Amino acid sequence: MPLRNHDLLCQPILDYLRDGEQPAWEIEEELAKQFKLTEAGRAQRYPKSGMPIWESDIAFGLKKLVEARRISRIDSRRAPNGGKRGVYRLV
Repeated sequence: MPLRNHDLLCQPILDYLRDGEQPAWEIEEELAKQFKLTEAGRAQRYPKSGMPIWESDIAFGLKKLVEARRISRIDSRRAPNGGKRGVYRLV
């Protein structure tokens, strides 16, 4: 099961963004490696919405950091799997 405590994601997100701005999908990838999340874990989805749980966990961690004004969303870019996703950097 993917990580459900969004607070545990905040420091690794901040650490990763020290190297410069990053799109959400690259943050998801890097943190999945750090937390040793399997492909099966990353593939888990919420039954009703179909939203990937890991993607949602990272989004909530990013949201917390934006609200705390530790990071900012600077842009939106087309994600490799379609749609537009945020690009973030340290404040």
